[in-house]
Amino acid sequence: MGEITKILDDIQQILFDRALAFKKEHTIIIDDKKKFKDYFTPENQEKPEIHGGFALSCWCGSDACEVKIKEDLKVTIRCIPFKNDTGGGNCICCGKKSNHRVVFAKAY
Repeated sequence: MGEITKILDDIQQILFDRALAFKKEHTIIIDDKKKFKDYFTPENQEKPEIHGGFALSCWCGSDACEVKIKEDLKVTIRCIPFKNDTGGGNCICCGKKSNHRVVFAKAY
């Protein structure tokens, strides 16, 4: 039984490490509205490929900003991190002061 537990623990660690590496490789901090738009806009609108990833950007907390981003770019908030040590700035949508960043992404 101990051998099976070790194998399962090893598998769990491998999956966790892989997910962590993927997140790190595909997450960027974006503070500029144009860069945010470019990051989530396909180069060829008629044949949109999977592009972008996760953007860690400031959000003011307004429902209106969240809806506008979703309507304009089809991007939604995926996570509001508990530990938010990336600093504050201005909301990526309206420009108002924001004390936290959230994770934005597009569903495909």
